Amino acid sequence: MAIDRRTDNRRWKAIDDLWKDAFDDDIPALTVTQHPRSQDAFGRLRVAGTGQRLDAEFLYDKQPNIFDETTTNGTATHNANTRDVTLSLGDANNGSLAKLASYPVPYTPGNSQLVEITGVLDLAGIGGGNAEAFVRTNITGTPAETTYAQSTWQDIRTGVDWTTSHIFAMDFQSLKVGSIRFGLVQNGGFRQVVKVDNDNIRDSGYWQLANGSVYYKLYTTGGNTYMEVGYGNENNAIGFRYVITANASATMKAICCTVKSEGGPDLRNVPGYPRTANTGVTEKTVSTTLIPVLSVRSKTTFNSLENLVLSRIESLNVTSTQPIRVVVLEDATLTTPSWVDVDTNESSVEYDVTAAALTGGKELLSFYVTSGSGNNPGGEGATLGKQYMWDHQGSLSGIVTIAAIRTGNSDGSVLAALNWEEIR
Repeated sequence: MAIDRRTDNRRWKAIDDLWKDAFDDDIPALTVTQHPRSQDAFGRLRVAGTGQRLDAEFLYDKQPNIFDETTTNGTATHNANTRDVTLSLGDANNGSLAKLASYPVPYTPGNSQLVEITGVLDLAGIGGGNAEAFVRTNITGTPAETTYAQSTWQDIRTGVDWTTSHIFAMDFQSLKVGSIRFGLVQNGGFRQVVKVDNDNIRDSGYWQLANGSVYYKLYTTGGNTYMEVGYGNENNAIGFRYVITANASATMKAICCTVKSEGGPDLRNVPGYPRTANTGVTEKTVSTTLIPVLSVRSKTTFNSLENLVLSRIESLNVTSTQPIRVVVLEDATLTTPSWVDVDTNESSVEYDVTAAALTGGKELLSFYVTSGSGNNPGGEGATLGKQYMWDHQGSLSGIVTIAAIRTGNSDGSVLAALNWEEIR
C-alpha cells in the first residue's frame, strides 16, 4: 500500500503540537487528562528508574527507625486498623505540638528531588480554615516564610475536602537557585497549584540547603493551629498546611511518604566521605558484664551549623585476647561517657571509648570472636542495613555502640573500630 507522506507528516505535526501545548507554562492550568506531568523538575522525561531516598508506611508502628517523635501537649498514636498515625493536641495554648520527622534526606545537585506525602490535614473536621503552600528559608539568619493561599493557586482553588486524605507532591531543582513545584496528585495525575522560580532574583540561594526531613506537624502558635506536611525543618522547608483559629480538638493523620532522586542513585549507593573511629592501642578489659567498648553519635552542630548530615555504618572490626560475644546496640544509655570529635572540621560525628557501663539499647548485630581473631561482619555497605545515624530530634539518642562480654573463663583485652560514610 502506498504511503501518503504529506498526510503522515501532518499527523505527526499535530501530535507534536499537542505535546507542546501540554507543557507550555504560559497557558492556563489544564485538567489532569489534558496535562500529564511527565517531566521532572529539570524538564527531563520521567522514567521508572528513580533513586529511593526515603520510603515509609506506618504498617506496624510509628517507624522509630526512620522518624523522630516530638510532642508537647500533644500525642502521636498508631492506628492498627488503618495502619497510619493520628497526631492530636492536648490544648490550644501556644507551644502545643505533635510532630513526626524523618531522617535528613540527602539531595544530589543537578537531580530533581520528588517528595510525595499522603495524609489528612483537618482530620477532626473543624473547618473554617485556609489552605496554603509555603516556602521557609533562613538565608538572612532569621527564618521567614512566603505563603501561597489556595485562593491564588493556579489550579483546584476550590472543591478540596481537607477532611479527607490527599497526595501532596512537590519537586524541586534546588541548586539553591532552581524552581519548586507544588501540586496534588488526583486520580493518578499531578495537578500543579504553585510554581516558584528563584533565578535572577537575589544574590544567594533561596534556602540554605536542600537536605531535609519529611514531616507531619500539628502545632499552635500565634493564636492559630497549623496542620502541616512538609519537607525540611524549622529553618528551611517547603510544604502544605491548613490553618484554623487555635483549637485543642485539632487532629491530623500521617499515612505514607516517599522521596526520590530522579536520575540519582538509591540512598544505599550515594557516595559519602569515609570516616573512622577506634580504640587506638589501648585495650579495654571485658569481663562477665556487657560493657561498651566504642560508641559513636552525630553531633548537634557541625562547624557551628545545624548538623543535617546522614551517616551510614559501613564496617566494624573487633579483636580480643579471649573468646567474647560482641553486640552492636543503638540508643543504649552510657555511664560517664566522654565524647570526642572524630575530626572537628571534617566529621559530623563524635566518639567515646571511656564509658564504664551501659543499660538498655536495641540490638542491631551480634557475633562471636574467638581468642586472638578479628571480625568484620557484613562487608562494605551491608553492616547495619537501613540503619542510619543522624542528629535525632526526639527522645532517641542515635548512639551506636560496640559492646562485649566474655564467653570463657578469662577476661579479654579488646580493641574495636567502626567505619562509616557521611553523606553531605
